[in-house]
Amino acid sequence: MRTRLWGSGLAGAAGAALLVASVFAGPAPSAAERRGGTLRLDHPVDFPTVDPTLAYDLFSWQLLAAACANLYSYRDVDGRAGTRPVAATANGFPRVSRNGKRVVITVRRNYARFSSGTPVTATSYANAIHRALDPRMQSPAAQYLSEITGARAVLDGKAQRARGVQVRRNQLLLTLERPVPDLVARLTMPFFCAQPGPRGLRRDPEGIGAPFSGGGPYVLREWQSRRFAVVDRNPYWRGPIARTRPANVDRIEYAFGVAPPATKLRIDRNQTDLGLVGVPPPAYGEVAQRYGINRERFFVRKTMTVWFFAFNHDRPLFGPRGSGHGNTALKRAINFALDRPALARQFGYLAGARTDQVLPAPMPGFRNWDIYPIRGRDLARARRLAEGRARGGKAILYAFSIGAFPEMAEVFKQQVREIGLDVEIRTFLPPVAVDKMTTRGEPFDIALIGWGADYADPNAFLRPLLASDGIQEKHSSNLAYFSSPRFDRLVARASSLTGDKRYAAYADLDRITMRDAAPIAPFVNENARFYVSESLGCFTSQFGMLNLVAVCKK
Repeated sequence: MRTRLWGSGLAGAAGAALLVASVFAGPAPSAAERRGGTLRLDHPVDFPTVDPTLAYDLFSWQLLAAACANLYSYRDVDGRAGTRPVAATANGFPRVSRNGKRVVITVRRNYARFSSGTPVTATSYANAIHRALDPRMQSPAAQYLSEITGARAVLDGKAQRARGVQVRRNQLLLTLERPVPDLVARLTMPFFCAQPGPRGLRRDPEGIGAPFSGGGPYVLREWQSRRFAVVDRNPYWRGPIARTRPANVDRIEYAFGVAPPATKLRIDRNQTDLGLVGVPPPAYGEVAQRYGINRERFFVRKTMTVWFFAFNHDRPLFGPRGSGHGNTALKRAINFALDRPALARQFGYLAGARTDQVLPAPMPGFRNWDIYPIRGRDLARARRLAEGRARGGKAILYAFSIGAFPEMAEVFKQQVREIGLDVEIRTFLPPVAVDKMTTRGEPFDIALIGWGADYADPNAFLRPLLASDGIQEKHSSNLAYFSSPRFDRLVARASSLTGDKRYAAYADLDRITMRDAAPIAPFVNENARFYVSESLGCFTSQFGMLNLVAVCKK
């Protein structure tokens, strides 16, 4: 809800946490409140992209979740029920061959339509998969498609036999190298948004712009870079599909270039409804005191988003000299040197829980391994580990230039200076920073970044963050550029399991990775914090972001 690599209630960056929390601003809305009106949203920067094949950030995914018709989605409800995939345009769950390598998904006929009126068909999804697999696109979706060797749509109504499964009209046939237990959850991601036309969207690595319809409840009508965007209801979102997701507001208006302090004043005055990177960190305590918590206009929910420092293994400071996991002693030294409470305080009141692990606490399978200190630091041990390992003692840190991130980078710099590491801080606006961090060969040693789960499964965290297939020339999700054959084998084994065995394998992988390789230094598992206008009637928070389809105005 990506990954989404940046943008969260912490005021600036992270992927997409799936943990769903329904939030009502006051009592449940009446029928009159549920329909109509304009939702007003502030954002200090523009969307990095709105292309479903390329987008991997929180706010692009927020928009695409409203613009896309996916085969599978999530109910707009609170709690665990909101983390389980349900059929959307698919007519039920897939049929799978005995060996698990042939999957057939039936697409509902004349159920969803693009804003042109053209029906969404099985071809709409085959096109999405083919486009994401095109090497020219350098799509971050590729890591979720590595097991897929073929995607074919059958539209002519002639039944076909495909090695153990029957394929009929308007069905999607997927051919896999091996069984994929979390396939349905993967297909909920915007990467697999329905694409219009006989061949889908044009294959331009720079991405598409407005107007865009993915067959979902809303249409991106206009997008003027760095200024504003306008989203309207899809005129063909009606009938049975509209009863599943009502698309309450008529229009959504994004204002770009509005800094969090200005957003706070605009919410106070009811001139906007929500700031997409929140309000200044010191303001959370003020609004909590004024409105209470989870009562009227200030709401806090746990997420599956973790903030961390990624160590770039392509660079001499942390990379391998010969073999192994690189400069592991220095990476572990930094993990012991961090004062995680001091870092978390930069995000303000109720920012989240301190952590030293890759997996967030709400994730199924999480276990608390207590590897590094989270209540303070162990400076003596950090100094012992760092001695003779600094490799020149200089590092370049990339961070965002907005919100609490410059201050957080300074805190980090002061902390690691005490183990002999001199850090040069370079800050950029979030879209620029993300573009640089995700481009292989960019000259940074450390990146300050956050990651939220794409869906409620540990594979959506450990694999994109640390597996080798998360490394690309462009749009990498593995910002540590950490490549370990051992880790890749372990994550492949864990991904083939189901149930408790799957969760136990990922929990062990979390422990082994942070103990033996320490490719990142996690420090906080964030809370999503929402300060909303008095005219916002209701909303749900999904993936750590506002669920645009479920929002309503008073």
